Amino acid sequence: MKVVVAHTLAPSSPPDGRIPDEFDLGDACEAVISVVPGAIAQGIEGHDDEFANLVREHRPGVVFNLCEAPLGRPDREAHAASRWQSLGVRFTGARGATLELCRVKDRVNALLSACGIASPGRGSFPCLVKPAEEDGSAWIRRDSVCRGKEELKLALARVPTRALVEEFIPGREFAVSVWGGGQPEYFSVGETVFTNGLELITYDAKWMPGSADYIESPVSYATEVSAELRGTLEETAGSVWRAVGAHGYLRVDVRLNDAGVPYVLDVNPNPALGGSGGIRAAAEAVGWSWERFVTAQINWAC
Repeated sequence: MKVVVAHTLAPSSPPDGRIPDEFDLGDACEAVISVVPGAIAQGIEGHDDEFANLVREHRPGVVFNLCEAPLGRPDREAHAASRWQSLGVRFTGARGATLELCRVKDRVNALLSACGIASPGRGSFPCLVKPAEEDGSAWIRRDSVCRGKEELKLALARVPTRALVEEFIPGREFAVSVWGGGQPEYFSVGETVFTNGLELITYDAKWMPGSADYIESPVSYATEVSAELRGTLEETAGSVWRAVGAHGYLRVDVRLNDAGVPYVLDVNPNPALGGSGGIRAAAEAVGWSWERFVTAQINWAC
């Protein structure tokens, strides 16, 4: 079976306030290629004709979809998956409808609430200001956590797009990775360990290795998590998977409130596969080799 690993190319001019590395999927592509003999790597900018040309030229049995921001536009994340689907090509990862749903944070929160899954409420301090329709922790900084009206006013002014003001949940934070075909089958729980006063994952923490925020928010798979808590986190992530119609893999960021109740902070159906906090690290933490994970994704493609 011919496998084409398609990845979007970093734009020459990224959106204001964002860095090219955020959009560069080359390393992830190389990691997949390294364990799929004969696979073809194909970088695309994201124009519609590129998808059709790739299918016509290579006639893939499966496209390993590493397309995140066609044309450097995070708002078009769902477009690549929808194009593969319209072209009748089997591809890995989430379907377009799931990606589009999860991109709009207040919309997915409303769905989760309707399914009985807790997510942060509104109208109280401390609160968190974040973009409603962005990814990658864009525009999130240390001072996005606000404890008064003046801080809130300043934080809102810094966000150039539609913003959400959410209750800030103060407890432990976990990155729960889930993977499987049509159902959530495998889980890995990592804890984001904040130090030196950092309270949340900022843009710098995700994209600026060497920065204070990056150093002070590692994801650890070795911290103590009781069997009961682990079960609760897995149950929550599995419920999120079913609610949003995930496929292939999913990352769910969860925080505990003062009573130990898990609140879903973010649902990411197109998370990083590599890196210290990526799903590759999560899978390896529970005994999966990278080759096994990639092969499973190809087998689950639909």
